Amino acid sequence: MKTILSLCLACLLASSVFAQQQPVTQVHTALNHLTVIEVSEPITMAAAGSDAFEIERHGTRVFVKPTRTGISTNLFVWTEHGRSVYELEPAADVSKMDVLIGAVQTPAQASADKLSDEDVSKLADRMLSHTLLTTERVNALGLRTQKKRVNVRLEEVVHGKDAIYVRYQVTNLSAVPYRVVGPEVLSLTTDESAPLSLPAANSQLAASYIDRLPPANRQPIEVLHSEIGTEDVAPGKTSTGVLAIRTKDATPKLYQFVFGSDKVSPVVAQAVL
Repeated sequence: MKTILSLCLACLLASSVFAQQQPVTQVHTALNHLTVIEVSEPITMAAAGSDAFEIERHGTRVFVKPTRTGISTNLFVWTEHGRSVYELEPAADVSKMDVLIGAVQTPAQASADKLSDEDVSKLADRMLSHTLLTTERVNALGLRTQKKRVNVRLEEVVHGKDAIYVRYQVTNLSAVPYRVVGPEVLSLTTDESAPLSLPAANSQLAASYIDRLPPANRQPIEVLHSEIGTEDVAPGKTSTGVLAIRTKDATPKLYQFVFGSDKVSPVVAQAVL
């Protein structure tokens, strides 16, 4: 099972490495307005990391239209000979939006993007080795299995430069099937007058720990990737999933993972990562 985690995380880390090899173009948008991105040759594929933006491509142009405020994401645009990377900024005032962004690919970038099979294999091996070296087990502090409920156990974690990667298991001890949904992730903090006294990093905590905290602020955390082996978990069965969340620094924080409800109450896990 650890090999599966490593392969999944290696792919995620490899994607991050590729993205960091290229300059990222900032794109400023506005609600109910289109921003046009134009590249130097016909586009073969365009993909954004969030459905908060409508993305359409025609020929050498990509049309970007935000549908919600307060959300940023990345955008990849591929052509036959290269790739461009963009950061779509949250929708803001029309006066500050970009109406048209011209081609940003250069011959050098296009050449660098055409990696040989040997290069790809070496990168995958390097990412796999890095993941195996940095994978850490998540310890359980005071956790008890809840009978006739759905239980979530965080198993392993990898701390990347800009993200945290987690492998978890969902065990269904209820009498009915349970559908695993991608979790909502929250960061729990208190004001400066009542700082949190956190256990050691990489620890999953019992719900009673949260109950003892002073009133906490819950800040949504961006989920970069979420995948589950079996979406529908039958009674008595277990499914394994992986997810990646955005992190801005290496300081351990208290996170809450909310997986939806098992007909009794929300299925929640909390951990210091």
